[in-house]
Amino acid sequence: MAVITITREMATGGRKLGRILARRLDYQYVDKSLFQKIAEDLNVSERTLESFERSREYHISNTFAKAFSTSYIERIVGYDKSVVEEEEYQKSLGKLILETARENNVVIIGRAAYFFLKDMKNCYHIRLVAPKDWRQKYASENYKIRPDRVRKFIEKRDRNLRWFRRSICGAGFYDSLFFHLTLNMSRISTEKGVELLMSVANLSS
Repeated sequence: MAVITITREMATGGRKLGRILARRLDYQYVDKSLFQKIAEDLNVSERTLESFERSREYHISNTFAKAFSTSYIERIVGYDKSVVEEEEYQKSLGKLILETARENNVVIIGRAAYFFLKDMKNCYHIRLVAPKDWRQKYASENYKIRPDRVRKFIEKRDRNLRWFRRSICGAGFYDSLFFHLTLNMSRISTEKGVELLMSVANLSS
């Protein structure tokens, strides 16, 4: 029985690997479902939350929130506040990840779960990496992105991921010491990656 978090660079096959791993271990797979719970907890739409996670707009949101009262904002924008504050997001995300991890036997993809669960026993943190040219090829083949657009796509998503992790975890957001194992997905198949992670999970049995 264990908890496995998978943190990945864009276009390294993390979701595919995570789903197969969860199925083989008979673990719960958590990805988009956690995203939906956070949106519900913050009383915003998933679209607003997705915009927050992929951009730096929370800086503008903070300024807006400081200028007007909460009641005024709610009266103007209604149920979907269209404003996600960094602090409330971090609090909600951390709470939901901890609640999910306490259920045990779960694979959690992304959302800086490795940071929130860094002190949890029987929890293994995995990082997936690959060279940029390999990731561009993977994105082109699996996400159906045109070859002339894939480089900018990867670079933009990399910038957003760095911002997101830095805002949640601080300056040392990608310290290798957070992780039990780092896999270079350009050197192994998805199947081999699953086998390696199964052996890690079985260490806790």
